Amino acid sequence: MKRVITQLIVPIIVLAGKLMAGSPAGQQPVFIYLYARITDHVNVDVSEDRLRRLLPLIERYRKQHPDIHVSATILFSGAASQALADRNDQTHIVDYTRDFIQRGVIEPGYDGTDEPTYRHRPVNDFSKAISAEDRWLVRVNTAEKVLTEARDPLTGDAVPGRDGGLKKMQEVFGQALCITGVALAVPDASWGVMPEMGADTETVHRIRKMNAGAIMFGISDADPLHAPLFRIWEASFSKAMSPVPETSPELFWQDHVLRSSESSGPDLRLFRASDGPEAMQKAMGKLDRSRIRILHVELANQRNYLTPPFASFTQYPPLAYAYLHPDHPQLPAEARRPSADVDAAYAKESGTLDWLTREFFPANSGSHFVASKSLLEMAGADTGYSIPVERLRTALEDALRTWGSGPTPPKYLYADGHYLSLADMFQVMTGSLAEFHHTGKLPTTVRLLRVYGPTDITNTRGPGAGEVSVASVARVCAGLNDALHDESWSPLPKNAVPSHVTVDGIELNSAQFLRLMAEALVSGNAESKLKVKMTDMFWGRDATYYRSRSLRDESVAWTFKPAILQH
Repeated sequence: MKRVITQLIVPIIVLAGKLMAGSPAGQQPVFIYLYARITDHVNVDVSEDRLRRLLPLIERYRKQHPDIHVSATILFSGAASQALADRNDQTHIVDYTRDFIQRGVIEPGYDGTDEPTYRHRPVNDFSKAISAEDRWLVRVNTAEKVLTEARDPLTGDAVPGRDGGLKKMQEVFGQALCITGVALAVPDASWGVMPEMGADTETVHRIRKMNAGAIMFGISDADPLHAPLFRIWEASFSKAMSPVPETSPELFWQDHVLRSSESSGPDLRLFRASDGPEAMQKAMGKLDRSRIRILHVELANQRNYLTPPFASFTQYPPLAYAYLHPDHPQLPAEARRPSADVDAAYAKESGTLDWLTREFFPANSGSHFVASKSLLEMAGADTGYSIPVERLRTALEDALRTWGSGPTPPKYLYADGHYLSLADMFQVMTGSLAEFHHTGKLPTTVRLLRVYGPTDITNTRGPGAGEVSVASVARVCAGLNDALHDESWSPLPKNAVPSHVTVDGIELNSAQFLRLMAEALVSGNAESKLKVKMTDMFWGRDATYYRSRSLRDESVAWTFKPAILQH
């Protein structure tokens, strides 16, 4: 059977190669991010079979093509990690998988999407939350439970004294290099719970206690909110995060975490390798290559094992069946495809990888596979470096010229080869002007550190009249600087941009003070007077469109910035 399948696939690959011409000049490379989700803790035999098929496949291509960096990120849930560990004495599946991890063939990651259960899991309880700080702490406490607590595999009830979530996954498979599926939940009358969409800053803050080096997924291919104009928004936002060819619409920084998107607009969506080489060729033909593109390709999808009714939207994934039938949770016999069909699905996956390695990559210089670690290496550090203050002032002068007297702040700032988010700008300008206050001189360089956006976002543009001095702005900066340098972990972070700032008796929103700092830094004259201008807290609707939480809690918009890739 396998020989017949191979004989059918090879002509397809050859035909695809003939149709694929060399890359025209000026086209940017395409990076292929291979990954698989192993999150079914009920049908564990299928989860194990997926690993035993997939890992040798990746290793084979890695050995055959050492120049194109073949690797894959395997995302495990905490519940699936526990289920596989429980079988290890009999099947040695965890030992088997760890061996591939230790040899660098695959990278471990975490996906919390399918943790038990979809309708019963920890939720945010805001009944006693009054302030922005209260809401922040509620979310941090919920994230603590989501990321560390074990839950009954079928009911979702907490299991005291046992670990679950990201904590369990890392105990079994080691430090995650990618994390996704960690949206917190809110109560819902119809479904029990629903994901809280929008910022995940508080969850990221809690994750940092356990893992400070993982990338996270960005925009999902799915739209849980069924939001009108979702695809238009994702294309617009992704374009904003990719201003130059060395950036990618699928990659950006958010809360100082590198985010890799499954989808970025009409020309790029999540691709499943089992769709085969012809479908891959069509996907590649649609891509706008003026920017670096990163295509997520899912391997060993569970649909490879399922009959059409159980692979449909209403029945998928298999855990949905398990949670609805706790007395007999495993898939019934009629849900499973014959082994020959499973073999055929994997043969199509192999055909997709064959086409990429033998045809596409050789014809497209610079294109290759990427994994979570290599994306981080190419993007480099987004903090911890120093910026010459004179170059910062030049960049700010240009930004202020574009800003003019209008209310809308810039999306980000480009200075000395780096993109700075609004929060980054706030921190480096505060540090520069604090030094100016203490010494009467601007420093030669200023160091960029990790900071969060304001914890409470005002809906007003602030006052539109008044005047303050450069000296007064610098004096306030001196009072803010120490807290912005404090990166020590606490439930409520100290290094967050203040929500309001008072200068010479005038209460300003964060964006107004950001503008005044920019003007003060460009001026460099302590006696100069600066006019207060009404200023929006966000750089546009794209910064906050996709959300179900309050606009007041969308501090994440202050941390968006492009990722420049060195490749």
